[in-house]
Amino acid sequence: MDEASDPAGEDVCWLGLLCPECGAMPEGEGARDPSVPCWRCGAVRAQDPEGEDGGSA
Repeated sequence: MDEASDPAGEDVCWLGLLCPECGAMPEGEGARDPSVPCWRCGAVRAQDPEGEDGGSA
């Protein structure tokens, strides 16, 4: 199978969700909200100012 056609590509990539300090995977209601502190270490992920409106043009 060609890697380019693999369904686990960029659209489902979760690496950007990991805590930048401890590497924990966010869980629960705030998993995709960068303003919610990490459940393990309390760090807050960097917020993208263009991400507020979806960042798509």
